[in-house]
Amino acid sequence: MKLAEKYKIVLVTSNLDYNTGATATTKGINMKNFHSCTYLIDIGTLAVADVTIKAYSGATDMALTSALPFKYAYGGSTCLWAAAGTTPASGADVLAAEVEVTAATGLVVAQATYPNYMLLIEVDASIMDVANGESWLSLSITCGAATGLASVFALLEPRYTGNASATALA
Repeated sequence: MKLAEKYKIVLVTSNLDYNTGATATTKGINMKNFHSCTYLIDIGTLAVADVTIKAYSGATDMALTSALPFKYAYGGSTCLWAAAGTTPASGADVLAAEVEVTAATGLVVAQATYPNYMLLIEVDASIMDVANGESWLSLSITCGAATGLASVFALLEPRYTGNASATALA
């Protein structure tokens, strides 16, 4: 597959449940063989509360040691497929302007504005604290007891391409 020869694709969380009202951590990505990570997030339904997303590096899988800045962009409109014969709103696949987030604040996804949107988050491996052995990248998602589910894929840019890239999970 051509896409798999150029990028590594990893499902880092599926059916993340916002109803928990707690902080969830995505599966970690070992970035030692990758230049960058673009998270592709299906935000899902956010009925009653905002969600905060932060990126972290750590020395082990799912360790949240050093908060990282990142860039993000939302799709231009909702991606919700309501029923047979309906389609997502026009522009759902067109990204809005890129915004940079500081490590300390993270990104607050407003439930009143972005339910059922696509969200892309980009993290460059060069900003990770590899000097202290922090080669693992994870997202922390704090759920404010909103309703709905989210799924997150990671699209990784390998340092060395090939048709059978090494795992990013070890």
